[in-house]
Amino acid sequence: MSKIRIGLVDAAHLHFRTLIKSTLECPTADVVGMVIDDDEQRAYYAGEYPGVALYASAAELYDRTRPEAIITCADNRRAAAVVAEAAARGIHVMKEKPMAATLTLADEMATTAMRAGIRLMVNWPTNWSPAYHRAKALIDDGRIGRVWQVHHRSGHGGPPADYAARGPVARVGWGWLIDRERNGGGAFIDFCSYGAVLSRWIMGQPSKVMALGGRYVKEFFRVDDNAILLLGYPRGHSVCEGTWTQPAVAVRIPSMMYGANGSIAVTGRDELQIAVANSTEAITVDPLPDQYRAAPDYFTHCLLADRPFEGMVAPEVSRDAQEILEAGMLAMRAGREVVLPLPPYA
Repeated sequence: MSKIRIGLVDAAHLHFRTLIKSTLECPTADVVGMVIDDDEQRAYYAGEYPGVALYASAAELYDRTRPEAIITCADNRRAAAVVAEAAARGIHVMKEKPMAATLTLADEMATTAMRAGIRLMVNWPTNWSPAYHRAKALIDDGRIGRVWQVHHRSGHGGPPADYAARGPVARVGWGWLIDRERNGGGAFIDFCSYGAVLSRWIMGQPSKVMALGGRYVKEFFRVDDNAILLLGYPRGHSVCEGTWTQPAVAVRIPSMMYGANGSIAVTGRDELQIAVANSTEAITVDPLPDQYRAAPDYFTHCLLADRPFEGMVAPEVSRDAQEILEAGMLAMRAGREVVLPLPPYA
């Protein structure tokens, strides 16, 4: 079986632990090394994965191992520089969600990749859920009619006050998330982004955006810990909620898609319910094809087969989601709706 030589560059994102594991398990990926510039964090991962070569800089990884592609968990601001450095060497890139800290940086990444002739994918963990793909297929088949609303809530308990004392993974992983410059915001960027990209995939790009958010509970940092993003369409709207103050929930709120003739509730990774007229059907969804097992599988599959990245992970979808988020940040600051598309460098 053909394999893509993969390097992992930067472990800032808390999803790195999942991604290194799934990349090592991917039958079409040959992991050639990891780049972690934080000394304490690098020592931690050296102990966790003693068989994987570790480097302090991307240049060292590139010169010594010659990867064909990288997976980066760089923070949202630094990601553009990581893409540029890889692109200069003709190396394909997968960036962990969201695309960037700002729309300007997202556009810069897309332009850099296009000019260098490399492939760029943005990983959204929800893209590997069989239930979301079945929901999209049912919608495309017209089962619930024209969709007029998507409602998505995402979140968890957020950064703890003592995160820096919980070891190098927590110190690095939480540290940049509560830094407005490096993340782009707080819970709004972290979790409303899931609803933004889902809405863009299901309903297309909205025509206007409104948002509210603030620091309601977590007094020890300076970014929002809760937010709500409203997307306006000519004949519908979406509601995207994000929270860092939800340590536990009594009942998981499903992702909802409402159509003119019915609705779909995504209730689990492989479970959904569809309601049409007076009938409700619970569906347990079959697994997706092997290349959809996890992000590295799909990334390497598309590179080997020379196929475009599709779904939520397509760069154009993630770029549009970034524009939605940027408009939401502007709306939150101004206290009014913001019209899309945004003017250049808004």
